[in-house]
Amino acid sequence: MISYEEFEDIVVNILGRDISSNEDQKKAIQSESYKSLFIVAGPGSGKTTVMVLKILKYIFVDGINPNEILATTFTRKAAEELYSRILGWGDEIKKYLTSSLDEDDFDDIAKIVEIEKIDFNQIYIGTTDSIAEELLREYKQPGETQPVLIEEFVCTSAMMKILLKDNKYRNESLLEFLKELTGLEKLEEPSKISGILIEIKNRIYFDQVDFNELYQQAEGGFKVALDCIKEYENTLNERHTIDFTMLEYNFLEKLKEGQFEDFLGDIKIVLIDEYQDTNLIQEDIYFTIAESAIRNDGSITVVGDDDQSLYRFRGATVDLFTNYKQRVNQRLGIEVEEINLRTNYRSTENIIEHCNHFAELDKDYQLARVENKPKIIAPDFDKEKMPILGMFRNNPEMLANDLAKLINNLINKGEVKLKVLQVLNEDYYKKVNKNISIAELQKLKQKNIQEGRKVEKITLTLDQEYGSPSDVAILSFSPKEVKNGPNSFLYNLRKILKHSRNPIEVFNPRGIDLQDVEIVAIFCGLILECIDPEGGIQKTDKTIPNLAKYNMNRWRVQAKEYIKSNPEPRSPMDLNSFVTRWQLRRPYPETDENGKEVKWPRIVSLMELAYKLTTWIEPLQSDVEGVAYLEAITKSITQTGFFNKYHSNISFKSPIDERDSVLEAIWNIFVPISSGGVKVNESQYETLPDDRINILSIHQSKGLEFPLVIVDVGSKFKTNNIKTQKLRFPKSIKERETIEDNIRKHSTLGESERSEKDRLFDDLTRLYFVAFSRAESVLLLVGLSHAIEGYPIKDQHINIPNIALGWSRDENYIGFKEIYLI
Repeated sequence: MISYEEFEDIVVNILGRDISSNEDQKKAIQSESYKSLFIVAGPGSGKTTVMVLKILKYIFVDGINPNEILATTFTRKAAEELYSRILGWGDEIKKYLTSSLDEDDFDDIAKIVEIEKIDFNQIYIGTTDSIAEELLREYKQPGETQPVLIEEFVCTSAMMKILLKDNKYRNESLLEFLKELTGLEKLEEPSKISGILIEIKNRIYFDQVDFNELYQQAEGGFKVALDCIKEYENTLNERHTIDFTMLEYNFLEKLKEGQFEDFLGDIKIVLIDEYQDTNLIQEDIYFTIAESAIRNDGSITVVGDDDQSLYRFRGATVDLFTNYKQRVNQRLGIEVEEINLRTNYRSTENIIEHCNHFAELDKDYQLARVENKPKIIAPDFDKEKMPILGMFRNNPEMLANDLAKLINNLINKGEVKLKVLQVLNEDYYKKVNKNISIAELQKLKQKNIQEGRKVEKITLTLDQEYGSPSDVAILSFSPKEVKNGPNSFLYNLRKILKHSRNPIEVFNPRGIDLQDVEIVAIFCGLILECIDPEGGIQKTDKTIPNLAKYNMNRWRVQAKEYIKSNPEPRSPMDLNSFVTRWQLRRPYPETDENGKEVKWPRIVSLMELAYKLTTWIEPLQSDVEGVAYLEAITKSITQTGFFNKYHSNISFKSPIDERDSVLEAIWNIFVPISSGGVKVNESQYETLPDDRINILSIHQSKGLEFPLVIVDVGSKFKTNNIKTQKLRFPKSIKERETIEDNIRKHSTLGESERSEKDRLFDDLTRLYFVAFSRAESVLLLVGLSHAIEGYPIKDQHINIPNIALGWSRDENYIGFKEIYLI
């Protein structure tokens, strides 16, 4: 249609994207449609821009039809961003091309018609699962029923129901097997057992292990676990439902059976984003589709970064990325060209240098990376070079208080002036003084700090025109606010910010377990009191787990206290009257417009009751965290309905129906919520609120960027406690067969070349690499003073090893090139 030179000129001058100055990006975009690529894209390197422009180049330069292109992303949000940019930029190119042609010229008219015919909506864009769902629906056989896809928490609830039946969750051989597999000493709650069984089931699918062969080899508790998994699958199949792993399995089966012949006959281009988080079944899906693409003179391009592989716990195998060139050659018989997108346009040079140094400080970690991987580099243009900052205090309360002051001044005053002290790493002191003890080294370090390092002043500024609280993100291994009780750093930070003179709200719906959130307790307690006054029916079932019973009873007490507060609205009916009428099964109004008596309905939807109750719980309507809680609960009500006889309704057809439907609701909805089986889904909120500070797990932050990133690297670590080592330095890990190892050895991957201990070290390194690389302008590390200084106990100097602070796995403290302490 047009030459590449014309396309690049339009991209640079019309779209304002200067790809001509970045040889790596240009090489990736310019490559021929038949050439397959392996793109290693560092953080902030413009991979989305490259993918979008590569797709548009296929269409406008190579003449590839949109319906011949498949592009997958890891999240729905990323898919929407990719789709949005393709539409926006694609339409701009179409307008420019048509406006530059002569409508009176016969040849130009033909080109205009050709350009106008381009329909970007025909591109297959989405997550692997959403594309699988779309194609299964599109190519459904006559009379075939499309299964309903259920959420992850519903899977756990379905498995829990199986465990609770006949008290399987108390089976001794099952518990012993799961304890050995997980390393847990105590395992009593059905929700936790359920989660482990779902993880085993998912691993079997992820690693493409033959279930029947595995079952024949299994003994004891393993066989009981597989029996539960088999019953779970049968339950889903009977109810025409499917989970995400079963969806991928069905999709792959039908791909190989030739049921998508038309789709495969057309497809020429396969583009896979975030390939570092791929598992075996997904690799098989991609390679199966790519076989057709290559037969059609097309190609496969994968994009990812092994340093940002975070989802091993969900079945991802980073080896599929680091060994991609060999694996694709073995399967498809093609050679792929490796392109490294190295230039980071997101962060300042200091942050980029910090990320490079962090990724390279552990020599053992290099064995788990793409071979000969280049460093990330900064672009030619200068950004303000703010140093890496550190704030370390003696206890969580002091840390929360001082950080809250900094945030308060920054947001409410627009800037904050800081006095900082430069601290060089331990290696500097070791070079100056050889054969020195740790205790002497610490004294020398303090002396050098006191006598030789000067205090500097820096100013942090928030963009007053465009800046907002959402420019600040606090990243933590876990966003839990109350795990350590009232002394928790995040708990104190929220409290101080909320009660300051100019209050600042935070957004952290995963900070408190759903069952412990006050408005959730009130909401669920109100529903329970409506459908089962005083727990009369609940008390008849002695098999309800103790934790669930305790929490449901607590909810009822909180609900009653809330009713006493007489919340708005009070007209035309107050909350107390509404709940009382429900308990008495007395309708409102009691007569219709003709004066005829209105009878209590035979069936009432729990969803309808839930939404009516939100009328009196304002946070569930307007507060962003409240809306997230409401969505988690209503999803639990609607989706668990697939496994219910009464489909999340309360039946009043007979006393037996009433009792059975209430107990069914208690078991399927409220037992899972009250025992921790239902979580707020971190991917459910498409955008973050712009008027709050975001507190996120590092996993949640992947793919995001913020002007100021505060990374909690040690607010939990007061001592070198073995209980916290998995969060910082997994040295004393008991060598045992994990779920991953147990299942993987039955797959084509075989046993991992790296021990579980090494993989845990790798995971932590990648985790904090992602955290550090989210920062655009300022990176601030926070924790307890013990985390970096150590402290004396009976003249012994105790250090707390921590990957995030520059320790290598051989227990050497290497540290960072520099850090400025606030």
